[in-house]
Amino acid sequence: MIQIFITVIAAAIILPIAYFQFKETPLPKRMLIAGSIVAAAIVSAFLQLLDFAFYVPLLAIVAISMVGAIAYAKIDEMEKAEKRRIAEERKEKRHKAVHVETGSIEETAASAKAERSLYDAPVQEKKSFAMQTIGVGGEER
Repeated sequence: MIQIFITVIAAAIILPIAYFQFKETPLPKRMLIAGSIVAAAIVSAFLQLLDFAFYVPLLAIVAISMVGAIAYAKIDEMEKAEKRRIAEERKEKRHKAVHVETGSIEETAASAKAERSLYDAPVQEKKSFAMQTIGVGGEER
């Protein structure tokens, strides 16, 4: 009986602390944390009343805490997936509303003329002489 009384006192302390101390976390997450703590305490007190070995209530506390942690992770994962979906929808709407050219400066800028190195092989340029530029009809080509 005393263990149940201690469990009720612990629950009376844990729930207000979880509610008021962790304002930045959403209410369902806070209540999930506090509820799993209280559930673990109640189950362990019940198992102690049934005169099980001391490690059985400890294992029950660990098991209930793990279930609470998994539920918390699933809730967090669903919230993040929802935020990602909303962000992608906003991005698609923005992309449809405004045509944005995607390309880097290097792709859009005109390509620069390649510089010649001193070590490159010299390129033989075709030299034209004055007589070669004048055609048969006396006109320059």
